[in-house]
Amino acid sequence: MDAWEDLVYDDDILESFLKKCDSSSSLIPDPAGNVQAVMLNRINTKGKKSTQKFANDVAKATYERDFTSNAWKWDEMFIEHHGLVTEGKMKNINALKEAKGMDILPVVACLIKECKSNGLGDMQLTVKDPSHTMKASVHHIVIQDPKFGDNIRVGSVMILNLVKSFCAFRPNHYLNIVHRNVVKVFPPEISPPLAELVKETPKPVIRLPMWAENNVNVDAILRKFVRPTDQPSTSSNQPPTDQPSTSANQAK
Repeated sequence: MDAWEDLVYDDDILESFLKKCDSSSSLIPDPAGNVQAVMLNRINTKGKKSTQKFANDVAKATYERDFTSNAWKWDEMFIEHHGLVTEGKMKNINALKEAKGMDILPVVACLIKECKSNGLGDMQLTVKDPSHTMKASVHHIVIQDPKFGDNIRVGSVMILNLVKSFCAFRPNHYLNIVHRNVVKVFPPEISPPLAELVKETPKPVIRLPMWAENNVNVDAILRKFVRPTDQPSTSSNQPPTDQPSTSANQAK
């Protein structure tokens, strides 16, 4: 029996792993299709793979489907073109795993893995990036906005700004997404990104966290000061000397 102790995967991967599929049917869409493809390949391959190898294949297939989609490619090119983060590099955005140690994430890009209404007009999501999978709550005003609401569904990619992280029951954290947090939503059926198309998109406004706005550059302040020896005199009086003034000599 293979050991499972060393296997650490997201819930969506393990749930998909446990789903059964019929080898005579066409591929199932979404994550379950990854498991089906791997299982069909396993059946057609001579020699059994270990459970760990099989789980690794499922994780790899899921990762490739999630982060090589057109929506994710649009997200990467959009961030790079508009320079939404330092150097426009995806490595400089905030990872979802940082939500455990930060109350506010300045810039986040995440893929929607699960989407359902909570019965009160808001929406509950399961979102994912290369670092982590977590839950999120979307305010009903976001859902009602035609720019965003129609595109918020499984497979879409969202760019979020200054989104808050909450922890109702440790160690579970979730994102609280309100209207001002949503920068852009790329739907799953979007066409492949082209440089010309990305250049036509308007640059969004990215708000800075309060700590960044108050982070004054000390060097910039010091450059405004002039050394005392270099400061020009603002007084019309001559500097004092040891010699008596001319008017005093005349008085004598």
